Amino acid sequence: MSGPERRRYPRHRVRLRIQFLRGDAEVAAEIFNISRSGCLFVTPVAMRPGERVEVHLPWLGRSPQTFSVVRTRPVGPWFAVAADFEPYLIDDAPLVELAGQDPGPHEDPEQLF
Repeated sequence: MSGPERRRYPRHRVRLRIQFLRGDAEVAAEIFNISRSGCLFVTPVAMRPGERVEVHLPWLGRSPQTFSVVRTRPVGPWFAVAADFEPYLIDDAPLVELAGQDPGPHEDPEQLF
């Protein structure tokens, strides 16, 4: 992104495997970055803007957390999904701690596929 950063909350680079419920099915995903307002994750299923899913995030002490899909686009055989948290997270400290752990490679989803 060029120009000044316009996000409301800082984004933290992480690599977190998650499962979310979509209807009655559990779906695997991996979060690549996270902020108090939302995250970017990759999943093998196509999702639609406005779709909501429930996610268990035990490392944040919140369960369940609702993700609301903002946008999605194909990345190879996968889908990169930008989602908002409903409600936003109230504290940045757990995100900073997660980002400080070694998440492995630092590529964005587009670079991995």
